Amino acid sequence: MKVLKMKKNKIVLSIFIIAIVITLILLGKYIYFINHYVSSDAVFVKSDSLTNLSFKIPGKIEQIYVNEGDNIKKGETLAKLDTKDLNIKKNELIKNINSLNEKIKATIIQKDKLAFDINKNISLIKEKIKKLKNLIKAKEFEIKAKEFKLDKLKRDYLRFKRLFSENKISKEKYESVKTAYFAFLNELNANKLQLKSMYNDLDMLKIKLQIALNAIKEIKKLSKVINSMKFKLKAFEDELALINQNIKDSFIYAPFNGKVAKKFANNNEVVPAGKIVLSVVNLKDVYVLDLLEEKKLKDIKAGCKTTIHIDALDKDFDGYVSKILPASAATFAILPRDISSGEFTKLPQRFYVRIRFDKLPKDIKVGMSGEVTIEKCKNK
Repeated sequence: MKVLKMKKNKIVLSIFIIAIVITLILLGKYIYFINHYVSSDAVFVKSDSLTNLSFKIPGKIEQIYVNEGDNIKKGETLAKLDTKDLNIKKNELIKNINSLNEKIKATIIQKDKLAFDINKNISLIKEKIKKLKNLIKAKEFEIKAKEFKLDKLKRDYLRFKRLFSENKISKEKYESVKTAYFAFLNELNANKLQLKSMYNDLDMLKIKLQIALNAIKEIKKLSKVINSMKFKLKAFEDELALINQNIKDSFIYAPFNGKVAKKFANNNEVVPAGKIVLSVVNLKDVYVLDLLEEKKLKDIKAGCKTTIHIDALDKDFDGYVSKILPASAATFAILPRDISSGEFTKLPQRFYVRIRFDKLPKDIKVGMSGEVTIEKCKNK
């Protein structure tokens, strides 16, 4: 009996020693772990490229070409509004612009032809006026010379008439002088009539010149009409540019290669401008956000190796600390703590630590949670 009791005591002692050894081993591992690693379960998968997509104009959704979880490529059409009305307006505007352009071209041709004809006519009239003035000047000089000669012939005629009345010269000689005088008088009168006709022609040319100059007003009127049509054309073109922009804004394109994270609308739904239709994510920008307590930040810096456990995948992945943000999470709280009274409870703060995967997991999704173990960099 005594031997049995001694054996029992030895077993108990052995178990106690083994327990102490195991405890010491676990304690050693724990001490080693807390000296070389920190862990946290405030871990979430995030992405800076989680992008909400919407139409810039209101309208009815004609088609959404993707579903949640679909892969997308940069530039791919993801959704489209109904653009039938916009296309009808666009075609009408193009038709109006083409028609107005033709009118402008025709009016410009008309104006240029009228300007050419008027300028040519004015030049011809001015040339005729110039020539006629020279002819008038020459005719006036000729008439003055003839008037001087006629005065001499008249004196001869009167002298010969007196001599003939006194029977001092023959009738033939008197008739010869008389005929010469009246013939020259008639010639001079004819020249004066010609001069008067020239002045009449000059007046008519001046009237024609004034009419031609007045016709320039028609050119100005046509210029105003052209400017008015060009102004209207500019308005049409501006409206067309707006419609083209609206048509362009009726499409949603993939901003990058990634996946569709969420659909917020459906086909045939009328949506206002700016309403979120799709949310897409670039998986290459996925990272792990760890809210690490300030006491655990010692010896943690960018480059420290990490082990990331994702709960949904139930797997561990290698990674590294990419950056530690310089402000605590509480700094960005909507309702920050009021410590102005001096009465507050001291709480450990948490800081944002960004962690990147060495190799991006295939089935990772934004929003997954997990745990992370960070190796301290104090010896590196």
